[in-house]
Amino acid sequence: MRRMKKDAFKKWVQAYKNLVSQSRENVWPSETLIRIVRGDYIPEMDKDFEGKKVLDVGCGTGNNLMLFASLGMGLYGCEVGESIVKLARERLRKCGYNADIRVGENRNLPFDSNFFDYLVSWNVIHYEENKKNMDEAIAEYARVLKPRGRIFVSTTGPQHMILKDAKLLGNHRYRIGRSGEFRKGQVYFYFDTPEYIKLCFSEWFRDILVGRVNDYLFTEYQDYFIITGTCKK
Repeated sequence: MRRMKKDAFKKWVQAYKNLVSQSRENVWPSETLIRIVRGDYIPEMDKDFEGKKVLDVGCGTGNNLMLFASLGMGLYGCEVGESIVKLARERLRKCGYNADIRVGENRNLPFDSNFFDYLVSWNVIHYEENKKNMDEAIAEYARVLKPRGRIFVSTTGPQHMILKDAKLLGNHRYRIGRSGEFRKGQVYFYFDTPEYIKLCFSEWFRDILVGRVNDYLFTEYQDYFIITGTCKK
């Protein structure tokens, strides 16, 4: 299992290197994330972001951290490989932002407990391969958040194109089968309903809201569940 995970991380590192070399990496923050942070979709959400600390789990090259930098927040992130971490640090530095970005993953965040006001996990948490690991990842998110700290989570929905030709392994687990996909063969955990999401998150979070974004981009579906809630501590 550990060998498989290391191999998966190596593929991600190489994928980011390829994207950067081709100038195809994500440059702008997610439009959906911008809308839910800046809009009025979450009842009673504190909009005083100045000076607050945010952790972006699986921050890539830092595109979503750009949003939080514009709000005057302290920037933190983690990625699965040192080379991706360096890319993110350098990109943010060139934009004039200092960010504490470290090597880490869903179930092993290299930060102190009760440290962050906000945690972003954008299309990352479904890389846990089973329910046990998913529970551990959600618990780890709660660990690093302050009491009442808020999560913003995006995770793949059941109509997403990545599930085309995937093999159902049972208990919300799929093996990716798309040809030409660098993640082919990897096992991911997918939520199928808002009710199941709330069940999984409710041990550690309260006031859980689940939204959904579904785009049909000419030939393929992009389908995501969007999750927010506050830490129970």
